[in-house]
Amino acid sequence: MGKAPTRGVAALCLTAVTALGITACGGDAGSSSDGDANKITLSYSQVVADELPFWIADEAGLFKAQGLEVTLTNLSSSDGFPALVSGQTQLASIGAPEMVSGAASGAKVSYLATLTPVFTYELYARVDDPQQLKGKRIGITSTSGSLYIATIEALQQLGLSPDDVALTPLGSVTNVNNALVAGTIDAAMSHPPATTRLEAAGLHSLLDLASQNIPTSNVGVAATDEYVRSHGDQIRRFMTAVQQAIHREKTDEPYATSILSEHLKVTDPKALHETWAYYTKVLPDVPTPTVEQLQTSVTELAPTNPAVHNLDLSTLVDASFVNESR
Repeated sequence: MGKAPTRGVAALCLTAVTALGITACGGDAGSSSDGDANKITLSYSQVVADELPFWIADEAGLFKAQGLEVTLTNLSSSDGFPALVSGQTQLASIGAPEMVSGAASGAKVSYLATLTPVFTYELYARVDDPQQLKGKRIGITSTSGSLYIATIEALQQLGLSPDDVALTPLGSVTNVNNALVAGTIDAAMSHPPATTRLEAAGLHSLLDLASQNIPTSNVGVAATDEYVRSHGDQIRRFMTAVQQAIHREKTDEPYATSILSEHLKVTDPKALHETWAYYTKVLPDVPTPTVEQLQTSVTELAPTNPAVHNLDLSTLVDASFVNESR
């Protein structure tokens, strides 16, 4: 990228330098540090079933079959996007809110795939009437990610606003689920396999967002524009492997649940089956990104981040790689 970073991008790079020990920002932000074009590092922020196609592609050797050496690394949502724009990673598995917020800060990025195009969450609580949530603590991971946007959407559908409740950031999905079971929060969005545990603890669902098919991108793939321009062949092969992994996930439950068990540290067969069944219904055969998926996050983020209104979302979405990889 020939130009100096904007103030927003420079701040993101500083975050990456601080959190990950990166020595420089700017320049060729998409290239691998050792110059090997077939080496790709993909970051993901949460250990959740949305990420299963990446785990399958890695462990089933699908990336290697495409001539790629892919490293999957777990970074927090606050570190993942800065690592992407600084060049520490080449691809990032992020949600629409992070993509929209990052682009609004001046980052030159493209959204290349959407693995979960709906909100994969239900609102769990111990109360029967949503109005009883007023003044109660609602757990979220942060005030920007996909779970936050889903929580805002759910509250609105239940006739509530964020001001009616005490939104409580807890850092990770695991922390949110643990707090919900422990009773230190009163409600939260969740999904399988945690929902099996929540129901056993006496909580129940007040609202299922997934069944409403509201466009979003809970998990997708982002890259810098520079990396897209210089590594199109590698991205195309990466997407081919991911789509093969999606097919494997949908058609081979024993294998898919074995990978889920390994990564989610869940051994309950019922919980694993419910997780597999839940995600195979929402996972598209072709993970096509759309403007509509990003627009939902623009709408929800605008009150606290007016800069998102200035985005031309059509310039952020590039579906060519998944379409060519069919």
